[in-house]
Amino acid sequence: MSETKGREALIGRALIDADFRSRLLQAPEATIAAEGYTVPAELVEQLKSVDPDQAAAAVADFDAAFADRKAAS
Repeated sequence: MSETKGREALIGRALIDADFRSRLLQAPEATIAAEGYTVPAELVEQLKSVDPDQAAAAVADFDAAFADRKAAS
């Protein structure tokens, strides 16, 4: 049985890999195909409408929240 890389793997990688996130937002279809992900067409369409600056800000907020949570534990 082969393992597919789906939506969760794609989003996870985009959160932690800035170069991948940049390529993904610039050319979603090509990046997804080149990296072997299998995701719904609706996700590809959503990615096409994401503002790269807003995505970077969201990731920074996520990183900060994660760091705060880790420090509290």
